[in-house]
Amino acid sequence: MKYVAAIDVGGTSIKAALVSSELTIIDTAAAPTPKNDSTGAHTAEIIATLIHAFEEKKPVSAIGLAVPGALDELAGTSRWSGNLGWKNVPIRDLVSKRTGKPVAFGHDVRTGMVAEMRNGAAKGFANSIFIPIGTGIAAALVIDSAIRSADGFAGEIGHVNVGHNRLCVCGKNGCLEAISSANSIGENYRDISGKSATSEEIFNLAKSGDVVALKVWEEAIYYLAIACEQLITILSPEAIIFGGGVSIVGNELIDPLTHLLKQRLTFQRMPELLIAHYGAQAGTIGCAMLALDAAESQ
Repeated sequence: MKYVAAIDVGGTSIKAALVSSELTIIDTAAAPTPKNDSTGAHTAEIIATLIHAFEEKKPVSAIGLAVPGALDELAGTSRWSGNLGWKNVPIRDLVSKRTGKPVAFGHDVRTGMVAEMRNGAAKGFANSIFIPIGTGIAAALVIDSAIRSADGFAGEIGHVNVGHNRLCVCGKNGCLEAISSANSIGENYRDISGKSATSEEIFNLAKSGDVVALKVWEEAIYYLAIACEQLITILSPEAIIFGGGVSIVGNELIDPLTHLLKQRLTFQRMPELLIAHYGAQAGTIGCAMLALDAAESQ
């Protein structure tokens, strides 16, 4: 039995899991993502600490590391990540040198799609899209049965202009991520109501009749539908799979999106709208799969 560490560096937290070769999660851990870590050194230090804690239980053969943003996956570099404040950070080598482990490196969303393609909701589709909705929003694109990344630049659906006037972390107004991500749902609710709440809490408030929560939630779904319409028109996927924290509401996300898209689409193929098989753990399982591949190749 081999064991690997799956590390998902998000804009809010670094999530870690110790995973067996049977894809059983043995242990989990998390730490806040450091702020103002422009070199990535502090992030690598935290990851090394998490790995060390895992190794007190099981030997770690390899690490699967996923980060958001525009990547050079072959070089192991984060070209740009607005939510992390990174630009040209060689994060794979930093983590490898700090831990002494082989590191399989990938985009957080595309690693999630690895899991969904191999054994999840995207299995069996030649053309599909995976959209986790968390701190940010991006998409993994499967075209003709292969994940396409265009040298790491493809899939940044969170930064398409969907027509509102809110400012995004990328510096532009109108981005999908600035109104439909979990972070933005919380921020937009706080800006109007003066109260802090998570996206899940805002969903529950909306269901109970909170007018502000309902407005913020419905706006998030409406603009997500606009972005999906653009993807459908250009790529014609057979399925769109939703993951991340916002997807935990299940059909409460799928049903209004289906209704809006049926209103908006004319000649385009209507895809199946699905919730990720691995839910918010898709990235973790995908990281583990890539790490196990790396361990086998050693």
